[in-house]
Amino acid sequence: MIAFFVGLIIGYLTTIPIGPINLAVMMKALRNHTAQALMIGTGSALMDVIYCGAAVFGIGSLVSNPTIDTIFRVSTFVIFFIYGLKTTFGKLPETHFQPNDDDVPGFKRYFLLGMAMYFSNPSFLAYWITIGGIVHGYRVIESNMLNNALFALGTGVGVTVWFFTLVELVERQKVKFEVDRIRKITRFFGLVLLVVSSVLGWNLTKEFILH
Repeated sequence: MIAFFVGLIIGYLTTIPIGPINLAVMMKALRNHTAQALMIGTGSALMDVIYCGAAVFGIGSLVSNPTIDTIFRVSTFVIFFIYGLKTTFGKLPETHFQPNDDDVPGFKRYFLLGMAMYFSNPSFLAYWITIGGIVHGYRVIESNMLNNALFALGTGVGVTVWFFTLVELVERQKVKFEVDRIRKITRFFGLVLLVVSSVLGWNLTKEFILH
């Protein structure tokens, strides 16, 4: 079950930085379309499970090769560093999804919309390949079929829990979602990624020096 909880934590925390899907969920929740907001979020979460599962099952059979394992670890450092820079210093992403108060329930189509919005961004697959490289390359979880399945399922649950949290925050108005505050939250997680990439880079450098 450790793999499940690791996936849940990763799924929850990595969904917090703002993006088009988060914005779509917030706009729906702000207009009191709670169920539609959650359908968008759960549709996105399902795609996380699929992408994460494809990544960890594919990577699990590769990281036993020392050369490929090193490539994954170096790639992880590079991707995290670049993504951290873009998240910290880049522009806030905008969504093309514009909900209005006349929307009909159609919960199924909002679930599919969440999947479509996720599928339209090819970087998500690369992201989960990176995460898979981390959890296997750094032996966070043991690489076997059960752990891979539990990890992928956990990420989906974590993503879903985040969207429930987001909707609850919007409905209770505990957080005012001004652009400046969203930007600050996003910048913070960008800095976290830069710190993580620095640690990964330092560990890789020590290993290369020792060998």
